[in-house]
Formats: sequence, structure tokens, C-alpha cells
Amino acid sequence: MEKQLKLYLRRYRQDLLPAALILAALMLANFIILPQFNDIGDLRTQIDVQEDTNEGLRSSDSTLSSISDSQLDDDYDLVLSALPLSKSIGSIFEALNSAALRSNVVIGSLNVQVGTVYEQNAKGVEKNNVDGVPYLNILVRATGQSAADFTNFAQVLYESVPVVEINSIEASESDARFDVNFYFKPMNPAGFQAQTLVAPLNAQQQSLLSTLREWSL
Repeated sequence: MEKQLKLYLRRYRQDLLPAALILAALMLANFIILPQFNDIGDLRTQIDVQEDTNEGLRSSDSTLSSISDSQLDDDYDLVLSALPLSKSIGSIFEALNSAALRSNVVIGSLNVQVGTVYEQNAKGVEKNNVDGVPYLNILVRATGQSAADFTNFAQVLYESVPVVEINSIEASESDARFDVNFYFKPMNPAGFQAQTLVAPLNAQQQSLLSTLREWSL
């Protein structure tokens, strides 16, 4: 058997060497070269993603540089006055009292439904929030000299901050009951990262800020 193997190797030695070289080349390509090509593709993708991130950060820096610190502070304070970070009972009472004084109405009692930020009903549907913005529901009882006073109170309250929604009004000649939602917007600091992009306010957002600024005067 050993002699036959040696004779076989001598006879086909010239053919075996090229075959071995071809096999080695295939193994080299399969285990070394091809994986490197895949790594190059992944690296190219990572480079593209990083370039997009860098461009976004440059755009954010340009946006922030174009706005003065005082304007940023004013806009930030204005937004917080419209949508406080928490259930600001003090701000709500101040808005109600201010609206009452401006409309010749006297507030008799307040019934605050505190609840939770995101409460669920039996069906698992979230309530106490509209489009993700939570609110505090308050029942306001007031007295006035005429129904016109209550109408004026509702209008003044609507154009005030914090942002308010009047669900219903039950009024007689001298008494009224208002079902009111005061909105607030808690922030999640974890949602802000170094890569968070800052874009200039569009025309609609600028208009909203202008309206809030008028209401806060």
C-alpha cells in the first residue's frame, strides 16, 4: 500500500502541486480577503452615518449661534409658562384669579381632579392627556352679575397661560360652573442627547410663540 502511494505521488506530483496552490488560494480568499471586503462595506456605512451626524450637529450649532442667549431664555420661559413642567397649581390659581378680576366674576370654589399623569381606564386607553400632553382637570364655580360676565371670563381664561381648554359651561343669570383642563408638559431629560438636532422654528411655530406672548401680557 505504501509503495503504491509513493508511485501515485511520483506519477501525479506535477498535477498535485497546482491543485494544492489553487486550494490554498481559495481558502485564503474565503477566510481572509472576502471578510475584509465585507468589513470595508460596513466601515463605509459607519462613515456615512457619522458624516450625516456631523452635518446635523454643524447645522444645530449654526442655528443656536444665530439666536441670542436672551432670546432663547425669553422663548424658553414663555413656553414653560404655557406648558409648565409639572402640575403648577399656583400658576393655575393665578390665571383663574386674573381672569376673574378682568371679567367682574367672583370664584366661589374649585374642585381639582389630580389623578395621575398617564392614567388608564378599564380598556387600557390613556386618558388625562391629549396627543401625549397631560392636563389637570378643574371644576370652577363662579358668581357674577350677568351671563355676559361669564362669557367674558371664559374668553379671558381661554387667552391666558398656562394653556387651557374649556370643556363645558353651565351658567344661569348669577352662577356658573366651568369644566376646565389646564395643560402641562413634563420633560424627560434622558430624551435629550448630545446628538439631538436643533432646527430653526418654522412659520407656524413662530406664530404660536407670538400668540402665547400676547396671552402672557
